[in-house]
Amino acid sequence: MRRGRISAQYRGRVRSVDLSDVIYLRADHKYVTVKHLGGELLIDESLRSLEQEFPDLFVRIHRNALVARNRFLGLEKHSDGTTWARLHDCPDRLQVSRRHLAQIRRWLGQRDRQTD
Repeated sequence: MRRGRISAQYRGRVRSVDLSDVIYLRADHKYVTVKHLGGELLIDESLRSLEQEFPDLFVRIHRNALVARNRFLGLEKHSDGTTWARLHDCPDRLQVSRRHLAQIRRWLGQRDRQTD
C-alpha cells in the first residue's frame, strides 16, 4: 500500500503532510522543500524518488521542481522568453525549463480535453 503522507524529523519530532496538501516539491542541494497548504517542510528524499513513487500526483517542470498535478493552474510566458507555472492556492511562480515545456503543454492539453 502506498503512503499518503510525507514526513520529516524537525526538532526531535516527526512532522507530516498529507500528499493531498502538497503544492510543489523543490530541490535545493541535499534537501527538498515541500510547499504545502500549511507552510513548508524540509525533507531528505530525492525528487527522482518522489517522482517515481507518485507519477500520478506530480509532474516535473524543471530539474529541481515537481508540481502537484491538481494544483497546476497553467503557464505564464514572460517577455524575456521564460515560462512559469501558475499554481492553485499558492502565489509562488515556478520556472518551467525549456526541456520540460513541450511535455507540460501536451499534458495540459490532454488534461483540458478530459475536463471538457
